[in-house]
Amino acid sequence: MKNMRKTSGQPAEDSMEINVSYHQGTEPIAIMQLKGDINASNFVEISDKAQELYMNPARYLVIDLSDVPSISSTGLAAIHKIALLYSGVPQQAQEGANPDFTHSSNARKFVKLLNPQPDVDKTLETSGLKLFFKVYKDLESALASFK
Repeated sequence: MKNMRKTSGQPAEDSMEINVSYHQGTEPIAIMQLKGDINASNFVEISDKAQELYMNPARYLVIDLSDVPSISSTGLAAIHKIALLYSGVPQQAQEGANPDFTHSSNARKFVKLLNPQPDVDKTLETSGLKLFFKVYKDLESALASFK
């Protein structure tokens, strides 16, 4: 793969490992590889890392779920929040307002999911989130889809 730059996150206790690499296409594409279950103990860490990548600026994101054995409802919320961020939907909540659980159809243009494990794939399907993402089995296809 050409023009890759890697950074690595060291897992802290009760957190997951997040590895990031970049692919330079027409625009920078971040590849966020997650290792471990996505749940209430680490969903903020995942969301924060995605926001950091977005601000860095990588306006396109591949979330590699190859090493994620399970995802909880809070993990689904994290992926939803990431999709909204990359779709340009404002994330600031108004005081006293209910959270916005709408979804932008633009998400599939900016965020791709890579190789979810069977349990994660089933959870994405059951929750309805899979409708809003393109899911790829290999990185090259996911990267090529941003053209």
